[in-house]
Amino acid sequence: MSDFVSVEAQVRQLHARYTDAVWRKDVATFGDCFTRDAEWRVSGLVLNGRDTIAGFMRKVFPEYRRILLTFRTPLVELTGKGRANARTYVSEQSVLADGTAYGPMGTYYERLVEDEDGHWRFAWRLFLTDYIGRPDLSGQFFDNPDYGAPPAMPPRDAPSYDRSGILTRDREA
Repeated sequence: MSDFVSVEAQVRQLHARYTDAVWRKDVATFGDCFTRDAEWRVSGLVLNGRDTIAGFMRKVFPEYRRILLTFRTPLVELTGKGRANARTYVSEQSVLADGTAYGPMGTYYERLVEDEDGHWRFAWRLFLTDYIGRPDLSGQFFDNPDYGAPPAMPPRDAPSYDRSGILTRDREA
């Protein structure tokens, strides 16, 4: 049980570092949340490697005035020494660069690893958007594949979908 409690706390801390980096638009700290060879499946894209992921966010951050992410309690499964899977629901309160309020919600499926220095990082992430629109929930809800109750995970090649176009507008990964 103590291993689970420790890992779950580390996953929460990783989510907190990620949230802080996004709020501050800190590309280096954001990138450091991922392993060097991480894969991030988001908005219909497949981004491979920490440098590519950080470079992508360097282009995305200017599209927003601010982004506040709120991660719910992760559903964590230990999958081996220094390895875990998680399913985490997340909501976003944002203001786009043009002043538009924006409040999407979604689900992160995550494969995490502990590095040689004891830091937990994302090795693989899939984000599925469940809602896009204004914070009052007057926008559009989406049906996504149901991968089953936790600890069920999607396959590594599961697609993500570009629901808003904000992250992919006029740019290549």
